[in-house]
Amino acid sequence: MDFRGFFYPKKPSLSLKEIQPMINCKITSDRLFNPTSTPHRHLLDYYRKGLFLTQNAHVIYWIMGTNVLYAIVGGNCLMKKPHQHFIPRTYLKNFVHRQDGDKFFVTAFNKLTEAIKNEISIRDICVETDLYTLKHLSVDKKYQIEDFFSENIESKYPDVYKLLVLDKKQNITGEEKTLILYTTLSMYFRTPKALNKFVHFAATLVNDVKNDTGADKIDFLGYEISIKDKSFNKIKKEIREHRRIDYLNTQIALLNQFVRFKALDGIVVTELVGDQEFITSDNPIEIRNSFGIDFDLFDARNSIYVPLDPKHALFIPPKLEGSIINRVFYQRDSFLQHVILNNSVYENAERWVIGTQTGIDKFLKDQEEYTKPSEDDHPIIQNYKTKLVLMETMVILAEKGVTNDNKELVEFMRNVQEHGLYNESVEFQDTVRQLKEMGLDI
Repeated sequence: MDFRGFFYPKKPSLSLKEIQPMINCKITSDRLFNPTSTPHRHLLDYYRKGLFLTQNAHVIYWIMGTNVLYAIVGGNCLMKKPHQHFIPRTYLKNFVHRQDGDKFFVTAFNKLTEAIKNEISIRDICVETDLYTLKHLSVDKKYQIEDFFSENIESKYPDVYKLLVLDKKQNITGEEKTLILYTTLSMYFRTPKALNKFVHFAATLVNDVKNDTGADKIDFLGYEISIKDKSFNKIKKEIREHRRIDYLNTQIALLNQFVRFKALDGIVVTELVGDQEFITSDNPIEIRNSFGIDFDLFDARNSIYVPLDPKHALFIPPKLEGSIINRVFYQRDSFLQHVILNNSVYENAERWVIGTQTGIDKFLKDQEEYTKPSEDDHPIIQNYKTKLVLMETMVILAEKGVTNDNKELVEFMRNVQEHGLYNESVEFQDTVRQLKEMGLDI
């Protein structure tokens, strides 16, 4: 008998939610049995319950040495997926500081309680129960969103990380660039922070109406909510469940639109030099511009920053006239971007700031140091402000075109090389080198 599929080990001691596929292989053996009699028949109900099997499914088992492995044949095996990551484990794995078998551990700082978890498994962080579950659909369709992210984003991220960090590939295809944008930017649109903020705000308004008027029901955005004898948390839970599906549909549509919008933007990988480390969070994508205007997601001048691991970060600058579209640039940084990005990661986090134990410890010490009241003439403050002005000026001038016809940019970059901070700033040195490679006469 031939069979290809997932086999599940017989481990009755495990809770049903812990049943996971053990091997995926093809078996050609006469030792495949249908458990129609004791002691195996009861396992069909066990696996059907734990794996959400459809009724036409049945179980076969295969004896391998002293182990008995069970396989699902016929029907569908619909693994229950209530414990859903909104930041992929394939991303978090790159910030791990310890591995124990198939368990990977990071350090996490809770910005709400200021408590530190020196070791927490990536299985247990950046997760929510049924965040993506479409509860109104049949059992074989309710996990479509989770499956979409798993198949199109999470499973592809290791290839993107390898391309950018390990292989340091410079010339990429249009397909590879799209994959880079999808896998990284998806983390901006799939996190629940915006949803949670809206729900808390809405529930506060509804609860105030309840307390002030004593009403039994309220019409909220076209949805009637029964509020009689309901606690604030129950009201919040009901509003969240009502808005959750609309939120997810909107976010997925925005992701597709945003990736197309950013298709011509640059791709830069920054390598951190020295002992410092990048950190990440439960909301790791930073989108900003340096023009001091109100935030607009589709502002063409926005820059995007994504920590990739403790020593690398992705920078997606605005598209520039004359820039090479499908090219990845690599630069180094010793201070400026590291301080700015880590601070942004902390500010953006909803709850968890994540990294290696060394990275989190250093960040907390840096934060304490850099947030101390200090005089404006402190050398670190002065250097920081000077570098920031130089970087912002360079970006503004580069927007006019990275060509030798852009005399302002050419002259500015020549002057930067004479600046007192140039020799200690690897980011400026790398920028000059890259602009020279693009043909700029500087």
